[in-house]
Amino acid sequence: MRLIGLCGRSGSGKSGFCEIARELGYKVIDCDKVYAELVSHPSECLMEIKAHFGEESVIDGRLNRKAVAKIVFSDRKKLELLNAITHKYITERVFEIINACGENELIILDAPALFESGLDKKCDSIIGIIAPEEDCVERIIKRDSITAEQAGSRLSNQRTNDFIIENSDYIVYNETTQEAFAEASYALLAAIKEEMTA
Repeated sequence: MRLIGLCGRSGSGKSGFCEIARELGYKVIDCDKVYAELVSHPSECLMEIKAHFGEESVIDGRLNRKAVAKIVFSDRKKLELLNAITHKYITERVFEIINACGENELIILDAPALFESGLDKKCDSIIGIIAPEEDCVERIIKRDSITAEQAGSRLSNQRTNDFIIENSDYIVYNETTQEAFAEASYALLAAIKEEMTA
């Protein structure tokens, strides 16, 4: 088994990279999906969020994303508290999934909070996706139907490209065309797979 952490700023192209990984037979663990599952039904994670963020943070046994987002995006301390709560439960679930995998599995761990959660220390290697900020902003606006200001604010709370470059074993640049990015992604993933199966 080989566990590969994937990092990159919002809008950098991680989803496209993961699609190519799946095509090549990698198992992809999407931490955003794990989180969504944890907060979409009554759970210990939700109970802890409710205890710290109030009754309005949970509605009908599900996370009230708008109410919580309003609280945390204007208060860094509250954001850190939310992350501390959720990282614990996400990490627990991620390792349940990993432990159920076969010994020859190649796993991509798509974790937006890879370093903050400490999951980077569990990975055999880390791939960083790098894209210019203006491209990230444009993709976030299109994907999430938010303003440029909101997209910029979201990125300002994330790790910088310099940090990602310094802390990754491999880098894939998404700076020109989608075709060039796809080719670079495929080449790297194919090389890692070949190395693993050699």
